[in-house]
Amino acid sequence: MPEPKNEIRPLFIPLKYRFILMITLMLILLLGALILVLNVLQSRTIKTRIKSQGLFIAQNLAMTSRDDLVTYNYIALEKAANQAAEHPDVIHVVIHDKEGKIAGFSNRPDLQNRTLTDEISLLAVSAQTPQTHEGISNSATGPTMTIIFPVFLKDKKTRWGTIRVQLTLAPMNQQIRQTQWTVLGLGFIALIGGILFANLAAGRITAPLRQLMDITKEASQGNLKQDINIPAGDEVGVLASNFSIMVKELLTHKTALEEQLEEIHQLQQYSEKILDTMGDGLLSVTREKSVKQLNPAARKILNISQEITPRGLDISQVLSHTPELHDAMVKILDDPGLNRQQEITILQNKEPRVILMGFGVLDAQNNRSVEVIFNLHDITELKQLESRMRQSQRLADIGIIAAGLAHEIRNPLSAIKTFAGLLPQKVNKPGFLDKFQRTVPREINRLNGLVEELLELARTPNYNFTMINAARLLNDIVDLIEVDLDASDIVCVRNFGDNLGEIRADGDQLAKVFHNLIRNAAQVMPQGGTLTLEALRDNDKITIAVKDTGPGMPRETLSTIFTPFFTTKHKGTGLGLAITQKVVSEHGGDIKATSVQDQGSCFTVTLPADAC
Repeated sequence: MPEPKNEIRPLFIPLKYRFILMITLMLILLLGALILVLNVLQSRTIKTRIKSQGLFIAQNLAMTSRDDLVTYNYIALEKAANQAAEHPDVIHVVIHDKEGKIAGFSNRPDLQNRTLTDEISLLAVSAQTPQTHEGISNSATGPTMTIIFPVFLKDKKTRWGTIRVQLTLAPMNQQIRQTQWTVLGLGFIALIGGILFANLAAGRITAPLRQLMDITKEASQGNLKQDINIPAGDEVGVLASNFSIMVKELLTHKTALEEQLEEIHQLQQYSEKILDTMGDGLLSVTREKSVKQLNPAARKILNISQEITPRGLDISQVLSHTPELHDAMVKILDDPGLNRQQEITILQNKEPRVILMGFGVLDAQNNRSVEVIFNLHDITELKQLESRMRQSQRLADIGIIAAGLAHEIRNPLSAIKTFAGLLPQKVNKPGFLDKFQRTVPREINRLNGLVEELLELARTPNYNFTMINAARLLNDIVDLIEVDLDASDIVCVRNFGDNLGEIRADGDQLAKVFHNLIRNAAQVMPQGGTLTLEALRDNDKITIAVKDTGPGMPRETLSTIFTPFFTTKHKGTGLGLAITQKVVSEHGGDIKATSVQDQGSCFTVTLPADAC
């Protein structure tokens, strides 16, 4: 069970408060927009009403003052201006005559018959149509609206004066402010209500999310066995349901993974025990030539001290005292397609040890080898046992050889004995000594050859192994006896593979093997025929076949063809094929004979890859 993690607290505003803040801002914006719209609409409405009222006052005053303007009745005009100014929204009323002078100014008789030069007065005396102007009065009345209404005679062409009515906008502003305060009050109440509603709504929305968040926190800490029950009929409920399904699937996968992890742990322990107890050495090396792992048996075979930790070291450091193994492993790492097994002789404590080395390649998903595992098996004792077995076999064959030897030497000894017995009696007989000198040395040489072949068959071999080109060796042998083959009307066919390469062998001994096989094949074809020499290489072995088109051999002969002193020839000791088999065996190979009556025979020599 994993240790519980500390709760990760959010560094942002929670969703509930963001929802309330969003609703509050929306209400404030809505209230501000409402106040602005009401302010504009109310101001426009009141101004339109005041303007209409001012125009009405100015128009009535113009109708009643037209005759007084024509007669320059300033007293009547003054009185009319004062009466019009009695309206509560009117600040003052000014009547200009035709020349632009003040004909009447409400409550300002001192300005009568004077010409005003302020901007609004100049606009008034020059106006040809009714006009409206807003501005700030010099008095304390605040913002104002001035209505300018020109007065024309009945012909509507001659302007005879101007009526100017100045109205106050202060009541309008006061009414607008009252409306704003009312809207603000109502808006504040609505804002409080909206915040309370938003708080309630946010709580209903975020409460299931909070519960789901607590559940996910527990799940993140490893508690997947939870009863997720969130009664929400919306997207949150769907989310909780899906999360519940996901948690159950995670729990199932977690249980399965824990079981698999336990199995892997057991397999790992099992593999480690096998590696520790197995007799073969295992050495794992990456393609970069660094040691990844080795077992105790490999330490023993490679004579690596327990104080040294080879993991991560280059194999040149680990195998510095066994250069033969190092060179072979480097070749395999560079080209993993080489032969799978090799016999390598190393020196350990100044004593030769024979190591049978195999390997396997671990591939990645892209089929690129990433690691090579070498298997090292010390076969020194096995090799010694094989040598003793071969020696024992030779001793066992001595009985067979002795029987054959007795038969083979009886005739030469009988001839020598006969001539030795007749020697005192016929020494002076003409021609006897000549016959004696021909027969006795011949039989002695025959006995000497027999002894030499027996010694070659019985003695412990002492071969000189070197790397030899296989095709060149076979071609040299054929070239040597090709003249004799031609003389016997025998056609020699050579069928060699394109990539025979080199073999590790004693050239002289192998030359004797194939020379003997070719000579035997030629002897069974006295009337001529075809001799075929084939050589093929197949990864871990090289096969050389010698075929003839002679009469063939019966099955009984095939079973004893390699037995010493067995021969089908009128002349011969029967040791040639026995010696041939011995030489091939000492090279780690094998020789087999097949034959079909009246079609010919085939001798096949197979050498293992470690000899190639």
